[in-house]
Amino acid sequence: MRELRTPPDAILDPITGAARVGSYRGELPRVDLTPLAPRRRDRLLKHKRWTYVAIVSDEVFIAAAVVHLGYLANAFGVVFDKVGRRLLVDRSTLGPPFAASVGDVGGEGSSARAWMPRGRVRIERPRGEARITVTAAFRGVDLRARLDTSAAPPAISVVAQAPGGALIATEKRQLLGVEGEASVLGRRISLDGALASYDYTSGLLPRRTTWRWALAMGRAQSGERVGLNLGEGFVGDAECALWVEGDLIPLAEGRFTFDPGRPLDPWHVRTADDSVDLRFVPGAAHSNHTNLGWLTSDFLQPICLCSGTVRLPGGRVLELRDVSGVTEDQVISW
Repeated sequence: MRELRTPPDAILDPITGAARVGSYRGELPRVDLTPLAPRRRDRLLKHKRWTYVAIVSDEVFIAAAVVHLGYLANAFGVVFDKVGRRLLVDRSTLGPPFAASVGDVGGEGSSARAWMPRGRVRIERPRGEARITVTAAFRGVDLRARLDTSAAPPAISVVAQAPGGALIATEKRQLLGVEGEASVLGRRISLDGALASYDYTSGLLPRRTTWRWALAMGRAQSGERVGLNLGEGFVGDAECALWVEGDLIPLAEGRFTFDPGRPLDPWHVRTADDSVDLRFVPGAAHSNHTNLGWLTSDFLQPICLCSGTVRLPGGRVLELRDVSGVTEDQVISW
């Protein structure tokens, strides 16, 4: 099992300029990529960053995101009814780069905002505060929530070098406490007592980028709060992790088996060492297929219930049954 180190005070060595590549336990420092892309044109074309938040309650799965591509901005909001197994709201909107912003930190001091005619999102955690404020407004949904980091396990943070010299920094955290509510199609849904996660990513990414990703969050059959982040490709095993109550445990890289022609059929997701073996059963999917010439994207994110087993260090096995989560298949040229 790889070791999770203490995060560095900067992602680049101040003397050599080399990236401080590794997997870390805790929040990233400021992600300043200017030394690697001093020309504004390079940053405009290559610097991609986003913040994604997911909230899981007994009734719903809610996701909201702000994405900044340098020359274009995107925001989306999704609400999935866990009981009815259907999407209640699925909204996505594009806008000019000045219609959104994503800051240079993922934890304390973070800020991501989108203000567009068809949707608004704000995800912020001021300096000195433990709570993340999340608001999102799209047609059919008005979300107002506070995510509490004070009792949550630490984030897993990564600085990774991708093929072609691209640099990626990402910070992911799960099992945050939630207070708040969502108004969905005129129905008020309390989110008090729900669980939440966030994903902050900033990098100088390759022209063509692909990944597969899975998130799961809920309770094991034995009662523990459990969160899971698995990826295949992108930064490899560096971001793969399991949260169990207050513990953060690194995992091997994910392996995804599914039928691209039938994405709502079950997905088999495991780790390379078989310590995780899960079946994700989609109920519906948030997707986006864009072709703007210079930007082409095939993005698929089924919203699922997952069941299976997770083997902990030491041999104990946790059983998951109908835990909320998503899978994702992304192929993008940007």
